[in-house]
Formats: sequence, structure tokens, C-alpha cells
Amino acid sequence: MKIFKLFMLLFALTILSFSRDSIDNPFLWEVKKGEQTFYLFGTMHLGDPKLQILPKALKIAIDKSDEVRTEVPMNADFQVKSAALMMRRDTKSLQDIIPKPLYQRTENYIKQINPQLNLVPFDKMKIWALSAVTTMLEDQLKYPMLEAIDSQIYTYAQNMGKGVGGIETVEEQINAMDTFSLDEQIMGLESTLDYLEEHGDFMEEMKILYLLGDEKKMMAFIEGTMFKNEKYQKFDEKFMQVLLFDRNSVMAQRIESLLQKKPIKRYLFAFGVMHFLGEKSIVEHFEHKGYSVSRVK
Repeated sequence: MKIFKLFMLLFALTILSFSRDSIDNPFLWEVKKGEQTFYLFGTMHLGDPKLQILPKALKIAIDKSDEVRTEVPMNADFQVKSAALMMRRDTKSLQDIIPKPLYQRTENYIKQINPQLNLVPFDKMKIWALSAVTTMLEDQLKYPMLEAIDSQIYTYAQNMGKGVGGIETVEEQINAMDTFSLDEQIMGLESTLDYLEEHGDFMEEMKILYLLGDEKKMMAFIEGTMFKNEKYQKFDEKFMQVLLFDRNSVMAQRIESLLQKKPIKRYLFAFGVMHFLGEKSIVEHFEHKGYSVSRVK
């Protein structure tokens, strides 16, 4: 997959008119086994007006739940801590680290989004973080004050008096990205630009797919972007393993641990939608464990 686009959705999603102003077919699953019930909801880590209205079915599921867990706690410390962990601690500039042609190419791309921009404000960022910011930059400039749906869910649950928390820590998420060497991160930036320059409407199409809520079309779109360039194939494989499959396994185990400790407690888990789709997903994990998993309509 073109490296860091999945992370930013992770995160890091086919085709529908943008006249839709809400999520009509949410990626929401009810999971049951015996007397135990919990919910899984797939999010999209972007601020956009069309993602601000929580679906009715999701609100009902939250209302039925005792506790809501997002990927990480969406509290006041989250933004500060994650921003700090995305920064390098060396004394070098991006121009010292990134090959000159790639540096210029990156700057040219962000100037296409806004001619006033350059790479100076990003000079101390880790390269993988620069790739991620580049992917999301247009949306961030368009909707600077809007929170992602994850934060909306967290706030709604708090206001309803539900317990809230994360299933991972910010440090764990950042450490996963930090497993990539500098050379791999540079390759990731190159791959990101390759894709964005060819598919400038990538993020808009992803949002359309998310609003549509069709699992098969979503997977077809994702698979259509994966492993297409032999140059990036090994890195793509590592990316998928580290950022998706390994995390899915840990997330599922932690969900199970919570369920075992408090079997009568009802949870809703809201993670990036790709954690619930396809092979080695959290949904597949619980199906293999004998749970009944069904989409909520």
C-alpha cells in the first residue's frame, strides 16, 4: 500500500455524491457471545463537516454501553503528547536528511496546496510524520478547527456519563512508526508523493467511501492501491504488518482482557475502520473466537 496514507486514516476507505451530509451506513458491528455484547465502530481520523454528525445507530450503541474506548485516550494531553513525539531530537534540518530532489518535490507539492507554505515549519519533524502531514495537509487547512469523529465520540460518551479511555497509549502508536529506519521513512515519503501526485483526490475519495459504508467497495479500493510498485513492496509489507496486523492482534487481546475482567460490562470500541476490515482484522479475530459479529443497520 502507498505507505503512510493508511496510517493517517490507519489509519490511517467507492463512489457517492458529496451531497451526503451524514454517515448513513456506519461501520458499526454488534458482537455477541452468550450473555456478552459489545460494539465495534470504524472511524476515520479526519476533521470534516460530513463526519461531525454522529450516526443515530452509533449514538444508540453508545447509550447502551457502559464504557467507550478509542484507540488512544482523546483527552487534553493527547495532542500535546503526540505532537512532541513526532519531532526529531537531532540538530539536523530536513535538508540535511532528505535527498535534495525529494525535499524539493515535497515542498513543491505542499506549495500546490498553498503557495504560502514551505517546509520550514516542518523542519524538526520525523520523516514519517512529514509524510502523514503531507497526506492530510489540504484537509487540515480547509477545516482547521474540526475534530475527527474519534474525538466527537469520546466527548459524546463523556457527556452521557460513560467511562472513556484508550486501548493503546500515544507512545505505543508512535513507537510503531519509529520502528522504520530513516531510509525506510524516506522511501515512505517518496511513495506517498508518488501516490498523491497521481491521485490528488485520494482523501476526498476515501471520505466518500467511508460515508457510503460498503465493506466490499472499501476493500476493493484499498486493495487497488496495494503492492503495485515492486520498489516499495517489502516496505509495504512491513508497514501492513507493523501498523495494522500487529496492532490488530494487540487490540483484540486487550479487548478480550477487558471482557474477561468485567463480563457484564458493555463496551463500545471505536478504532480506525481498517482495523475491522479484511483478513487479520479485529472482526475476524472475534469470529474465530466463536463470537457472532453482525453489522448494525
